[in-house]
Amino acid sequence: MKKLPLLNLILLIGILAYLLLSTGKTKEYQKTEILPEITTERLNIVGKDGNKYVVLSNPEKQALATINGKPINPQKTERNIAGLLFFNEDGDEIGGLVYGIDSTDSYQLLTFDQRKNDQIMALRKDEYLEEGEWKKQYGLLLQERSEKPSNRIISELNAIRSIEDASTREKELEKFYNTPENLAPQRLFIGRTYSEKVGLFLMDKDNQPRLQIYLDEEGEPHIESFDKTGEKTSIQ
Repeated sequence: MKKLPLLNLILLIGILAYLLLSTGKTKEYQKTEILPEITTERLNIVGKDGNKYVVLSNPEKQALATINGKPINPQKTERNIAGLLFFNEDGDEIGGLVYGIDSTDSYQLLTFDQRKNDQIMALRKDEYLEEGEWKKQYGLLLQERSEKPSNRIISELNAIRSIEDASTREKELEKFYNTPENLAPQRLFIGRTYSEKVGLFLMDKDNQPRLQIYLDEEGEPHIESFDKTGEKTSIQ
């Protein structure tokens, strides 16, 4: 019977300890401040090592496109687009949600970038004003890109543009734009075109149309195929 008071004492100490710890945690939780609204020009979400993973910004403060934490184009110091950008642990920008609009042009994009390169898939909407009428195109776009990193592509292009002799510069630009690994041909578009066609549009690696299945502006169905030169081979 003498053991019972000792057990009661141990139990009482345990209960007190639990209450003290629980009270401390509650107070700590209560110290967390909830802000109903934040007004800022740019918000960076970073890891413990300081690497940025998400940037939400206005046009003036937007983060530059980077590979390995360095700007893809060192000559470009501004990126005037508002939106949400994502980065990986290597410091590469890997896509985002961006918006741009002015009095004569408007676009919105949700993009997905190829590793060490630019976007290969995008949900995109474009509008532009022509003779008082807004032209519209929107849908899913797929592009093809080589394994050549985009910072190398841009570096080579900047070097060509800096050539003083106009004739040499034009020749080098022509060579550059005829090198497949520097290009990003469109391969598939599903959506609505500027000419009001709604459907599926397939292109080859030279960006030439090969197959189109669509409804025209009058709602009439069409199936069209093309050869490598762009000539129609069948129409339905």
